[in-house]
Amino acid sequence: MTPKVSLEDIDLSFPGAEGTKVIYDKFNLAIEEGSFTVLLGPSGCGKSTLLNIINGLLEPTAAKGIVIDGEDLRNKPDLSRQMAYVFQGPRLLRWKTLAQNAEFGLRGLGVQPRATWPALIEKYFTAVGLRDSMHQYPHQVSGGMRQRAAIVRAWVNEPQILLMDEPFSHLDEITAAEMRRLLIKLWQSEEKRRTIVFVTHDISEAAQLATDIVMLTPASSSICLRRKVDLPWPRRMEDDAVIDLEKELRHAFAERAGISF
Repeated sequence: MTPKVSLEDIDLSFPGAEGTKVIYDKFNLAIEEGSFTVLLGPSGCGKSTLLNIINGLLEPTAAKGIVIDGEDLRNKPDLSRQMAYVFQGPRLLRWKTLAQNAEFGLRGLGVQPRATWPALIEKYFTAVGLRDSMHQYPHQVSGGMRQRAAIVRAWVNEPQILLMDEPFSHLDEITAAEMRRLLIKLWQSEEKRRTIVFVTHDISEAAQLATDIVMLTPASSSICLRRKVDLPWPRRMEDDAVIDLEKELRHAFAERAGISF
């Protein structure tokens, strides 16, 4: 089966005061369609950078291929319009309501017919439990509600690929746990699941969410573990199977990536 996303022989380096810093050297990664793939690794290993390469926001130093649905993104940049991004912080425009922020996302990507916008906005604000708050401004709602609105802003475009860069790392653990449950529920609710690429340095979060875990070493980055996960949802951090998976991942970090805990 052709991967949804395929990164082939990616090289990336940056000049620095102490010489060239190599981020990737012939890096390869294939991501299955409909998977919830988690990129797991320490800070500075290039996880977020990979999202930017997949989206076409960052051009690598060299690459054999940046392939989406069998076509190279560099030859067909419009492929990036089937992707949406959720950032580490909500990044909502403070002078717009939550619904207007979602409309801003629709206008920016320009893939949904304008006549469908009201229905899409209501559908996804309802799905995340914010229908009654969608006409409030960001400063009038909690941090968790703002991040839900940020997910809606991406989801209303109904992207085939959703790129998520540590979206819950700034939230308290109770709110983050609620957001993980909501995200999985939203992802599972559709007949054809979207392909999610989710960046985190949190081992527990990876164990609770992923169908596929890609563990990266510090730069220059390589994949030190690829782990398929078939545990059912909801996954709670106190579940024995989740705890066992966390132990396995921590051991792999210590053994293969040289990171101790």
